[in-house]
Amino acid sequence: MVNRERPSAERSPSLHVRTLFRADPGAPIARRYHAGFARVREDPAVRTIAYLHGPVMGASFSVPPPAGMAQTIGDDLDVLRAVPADVVEGELVEIRALRRPPGAVAAVLDDPRFTELLAAGMAVAWDALLAPDRGRVRAVLERDVRFRAERLSEVGWSGALTGMHHDIAWTGDAIVIDRSSEATEVLGGRGLLLVPSVFLGQGLAVTGEAPWQPTIVYPDRGAGLVFEEADAPTDPLAPLLGRTRAGLLRALASPSSTTQLAALTGASLGATGDHLRVLLDAGLISRSRVARSVIYRRTPLGDALAGAF
Repeated sequence: MVNRERPSAERSPSLHVRTLFRADPGAPIARRYHAGFARVREDPAVRTIAYLHGPVMGASFSVPPPAGMAQTIGDDLDVLRAVPADVVEGELVEIRALRRPPGAVAAVLDDPRFTELLAAGMAVAWDALLAPDRGRVRAVLERDVRFRAERLSEVGWSGALTGMHHDIAWTGDAIVIDRSSEATEVLGGRGLLLVPSVFLGQGLAVTGEAPWQPTIVYPDRGAGLVFEEADAPTDPLAPLLGRTRAGLLRALASPSSTTQLAALTGASLGATGDHLRVLLDAGLISRSRVARSVIYRRTPLGDALAGAF
């Protein structure tokens, strides 16, 4: 079985929109995206996105598995527009049998230009919600990808799947997912995509039917970093290390590159590098080269200091 990890289509706003329609107004994700969501939530195509990803079943054709790291929202929309009509219709029949669409949503579903209207809604949602946070989101996703890949190479499948989701287990020769219905998917050399998402909440999404590659979309370990408020309570480490260095030491609970850390903290690359040098000289972090990236991680001393606070 071939495994590939890819940052998800947090290029695609489908899961983001679904989560915002369901979120409590006081939830961190609702507060962070309140202004952008208010601008687009009444758009019929945006409401259709949420409808397509309701309970029990979601529309696989609207969130195609990513083909590579460089894939853009434009690439995703091109894939959506090119999905065969029979695939779209087959999924819509199943979804409409589960839940009745509101009038405005039904009008979008019944329009001959359905996939084009849906793509336009995706573009609107992307511009209002995801585009401003794309660097921060990508950094969080890439860190989870690296963590899972390291666990897979060091421990194997049991290590890679540990903590991924409470409904996932490794039996020694198969991945078992706790679901109300029973089905077995034999990969047959097609490979399996493991795709982290910061907008999935505590959920889990699984795709196996043709023409899509078998994919498991699971909650990213660092999703909370995306929704942290700028005025978060003062870190007790800050008086000792300074606010930025304390934030970097906290963020290095997951090994990261300078670029990822800069995206997470909002600091410039130069400033981030300077602060990392101070932490490195103090023995709180170490660095190593992985492929073309320099990755920083906490040392035992850094772990002890962060844990003490």
